Amino acid sequence: MDTRHQPAEQTGHNRAAERLTTRSSDLATSRPGTVLFPALVVVLIAALDLTVIAPLLPRMLLDLGINTIEADRYVWIVTGYLIAYTLTIPLFGRISDLIGRRNTFLIALAIFTIGSVVCAMAHSLTLLIVARVLQGLGGGAMLPVSMALVGDILPAQRRAGALGIVAAVDTLGWVLGPVWGAGFSQLFGTWRAVFWLNLPVGLIAAIVLLRTWRGPLARTHQRRPLDLPGAALLTLGLLCVSLGVSTGADASGPSGQRALGGSANPLSDYRIPLLALGILALIALIAVERRSDHPLIPLDLFSDRVFSAANLSNFLIGGALMVAMVNVPLQVALMVSSDRTEVVSAELLGAFCLAMALGGVVGGWLSNRLGYRSVVLIGLVPAAAGFFLMSHWPNHLALARMAIELAIGGLGFGLVIAPIVAAALDAARERDLGIASGLVIATRLLGMTIGISAMTGWAVSRLNRQLIALPPLKQLPAETLSDYLIRQELYVENLALPLTLSIIRDTFAVAAVICLLAIIPALLLNRGTTD
Repeated sequence: MDTRHQPAEQTGHNRAAERLTTRSSDLATSRPGTVLFPALVVVLIAALDLTVIAPLLPRMLLDLGINTIEADRYVWIVTGYLIAYTLTIPLFGRISDLIGRRNTFLIALAIFTIGSVVCAMAHSLTLLIVARVLQGLGGGAMLPVSMALVGDILPAQRRAGALGIVAAVDTLGWVLGPVWGAGFSQLFGTWRAVFWLNLPVGLIAAIVLLRTWRGPLARTHQRRPLDLPGAALLTLGLLCVSLGVSTGADASGPSGQRALGGSANPLSDYRIPLLALGILALIALIAVERRSDHPLIPLDLFSDRVFSAANLSNFLIGGALMVAMVNVPLQVALMVSSDRTEVVSAELLGAFCLAMALGGVVGGWLSNRLGYRSVVLIGLVPAAAGFFLMSHWPNHLALARMAIELAIGGLGFGLVIAPIVAAALDAARERDLGIASGLVIATRLLGMTIGISAMTGWAVSRLNRQLIALPPLKQLPAETLSDYLIRQELYVENLALPLTLSIIRDTFAVAAVICLLAIIPALLLNRGTTD
């Protein structure tokens, strides 16, 4: 038997196998649907808990004894999740390139489930924030790794449509999140049940993944050291910037308290140092990443015009998007009785997210025909229009009008999801698909984090100053205590409540402007597969 050509043949086979393995990651099947299904199940679970908190927030504040004027404190129930999610995305995006997509999913799912259990058991704001951070750490890997799978197993001309399906499942979680939260909270009589239900759901999802997604472990030569200095600097930078912008200038009264009995924020005097430290950490991150052999964030990806434009648009879109998810339930809580807050919030956010899910599917379909740039520009117009209409909401509940105007904005947001992600992935190199998909999601989450933090800090500071400036309400000499308490309620209802609603509406107007600003980088996107 002639063995002279065996080494060459073996080398050729090895190289071909390596190319195939690199292309298909750790997939054990050539049928994409078999692999994507468990990934989409996990995406749905993670997406649920991003919005499940929205209709529950007013009742959670009541149960935990938190003053509603202290928005810059309780906003960390949302912001803590977002920061952890954002930090985990580039880290687990890289880990998924190194140890495999399936292993990354299982680790993330375990952390997410543990965080859910701690959320259900929390009896203080601090513990609840810690638990939400755990959830964010686990949830952060799920969506970007599933999008990396699309890049792994599908050719470029089919990615936009598949990403539209992934985006639709993600936004389906956003649709179900408020309804899921309000429904189970009403059914069991407590918001804690919503988080307890994640335990069996997480276990079922793990079983599905283990049974349907079988793949080999990462090969030894794939293992590279993680960029721990980069991760530490990114954590420090995002945390300090978010704390600085959410705290705001704390205008307190003569007693050292805020209006309506709110406590002064202990970080208000450190706002500028926090912002400075955060900015310095992010500058240091850029310097470290440029010198790293295996950077957490490959900065050379941003040298591509399309990749940078897609991420900048995504950042601005995220900043506007989270304003609706957080401030709509707060506005509802000021308009209706506490026993109706969850249901009405779920109805309004359901209209918003259902339209977003529809837009996600349509956006992926249109991207293959009109190109990325056109679809993004088309979507940003109704997104801005929806927020503009919301900024003119009345001081009373007008359910039909509010739902329609939220749906207009949701449809616009949905249209832009698939083309922005597809444009970014098409601009990335094959070996960086995992981290590229992570970065494009991270910039949206970063926009959500900075956007809601900055908007909250601005709104709380402005509201506090205006409430303090109102004439003090004093008990009259001949007035009984019961009459004085009644007059206090009327004072809040006639002066403080309309003022608060007005400031919330102003945040919607700012969000509309942010949507219009996102058009500028969107003009730099290419047309996609038809360009």
